[in-house]
Order: sequence, then structure tokens, then C-alpha cells
Amino acid sequence: MARNGHGSKTIKSVGNAFRILEALEANEPMGVTELSDDVGLSKGSIHHYLATLLEHDFVERCDGKYQLGLRPLTYGGEVREREKVFQIGKEGVDRLAKTTDETARLVVERGGYGVTLYQSTHHDRSGIRTHLGTQEDLHSTAAGKAMLAAMDDERIDDALEWGALPRHTDNTIVDESSLRAEIDDIRSRGIAFDDEEQFEGVRCVATALVTEMDELLGAISVSGPVDRIDDETFSEDIPQEIRNVAGVIEVNTTYLDWME
Repeated sequence: MARNGHGSKTIKSVGNAFRILEALEANEPMGVTELSDDVGLSKGSIHHYLATLLEHDFVERCDGKYQLGLRPLTYGGEVREREKVFQIGKEGVDRLAKTTDETARLVVERGGYGVTLYQSTHHDRSGIRTHLGTQEDLHSTAAGKAMLAAMDDERIDDALEWGALPRHTDNTIVDESSLRAEIDDIRSRGIAFDDEEQFEGVRCVATALVTEMDELLGAISVSGPVDRIDDETFSEDIPQEIRNVAGVIEVNTTYLDWME
């Protein structure tokens, strides 16, 4: 057994199984040799793990290689359904995708990352780089920065590893003072921007969703390629659409709280 960052004992074999699943999520389909090189386990060990994961439908075999199975969807679907913000925000995200003709997302913060809870798009999905469950750094995405701006400074410090902010593109903010200044600006205007900070060639606009008691629920965002989102659309049109939808979601949240 090993210990995690909280000092609790962990089971190494379970951790290895998750590493295999994460490797498949990032690179599927993969062969045994590829997985062995990626995860750092022997091919014999990989075979044993895959046999167990196959038996429980966490992975499936495809043309001699392996990819994720449908079993994780059972757990993910159950988790998503219990999220109040998903129940309330799904319709608004669909409306955003329709009115902007771009990709709209509902994102929540978990463990210092932004996780896509729901996504809607009216474009060919082949060019979209996010999907249900996508996990992204907070400092480099519009949704992530919007959620940071809705947190107090102590929670921000807990969510971020200052001094170790990964750079995803040339535009990614990796300096603490610059990011703190950006967060202050977002608090003032209520809108966060990602101008090719997470993905080159992609712009994104977002705002946080909060309750009347300033509880952070998540964020909604709209993203698309720079050749479709010009400066006016980026700075004025999409922010206004997002504000409208966010206002409706927050009102519905308040109404639901009253009914409970």
C-alpha cells in the first residue's frame, strides 16, 4: 500500500488500473505494448489488468487493441443526474448552443479542475476537443477562470498550485500576479475570456453560476474557432447571450431552493 496526499493508505493495484483507464481515455485505442510503455508496467501485468477490466466492461477489445467500455457511463450518468446545476442548466446550455451556433458547455469545479458536466453543439463534433467528463485546468479556460473569480482567495489558493501553472499555448497565463489581476477583472465584469489560452485557434467566453447565498454551482461557456468568432462576437455578442442564460438559470435555482 501507498499513501495519498491526504495521508490515507491506498492500494497500488487499484491505482494502476485507473492509470490504464486514463491512458486509454487519452490515447485509445491502444495495444498492450503501447499501454506498457505509457503506464510503466510489464506487458504481462497489463494483460492481467486488461482481463479484469474486460470482465467488468470497463474496457473492450477492438481490432486487437483496447478502448474504454461503456461501464463507466453508468457511473458518470448517475453522478451527473444528482447534480442540481445539471438539472437546471441543461436547457440553458442547449439554448446557448442554438443562439450562438457554437459549442456551449456546463462546467463544474472538482479537485482543482473544471469538469464538463454537459455539452451541446450545432457543429460537426469531429473538430470539438471537449466532451462529457473532460477535465481541464482552471487557470487556462474561460469557465475555470470564471469559477475562480467566484471563489474567495483562500479557496483559490486551495484550488491552484501557484508556481506550477501548466502552459497550454503561448497565451496561457502562468504568472500568479497576472492571473490574480485577471480574476479581479472578471469579478468586475462578470465575464471570463479564454483567447486561445487552452487550445490554439479556439476562443471561449464564460460566466459563473452562483446562488443567492453566493454558493458556486459551476459555469456556462461558449467556445468556437477564431475564424468564426470575431472580436465583436467575442467581446460583446456572446457575453450578452451568456448573461441572459445565466440569469435564467440562477433564477430557476432560487425558485427550486424555495420549493425544497
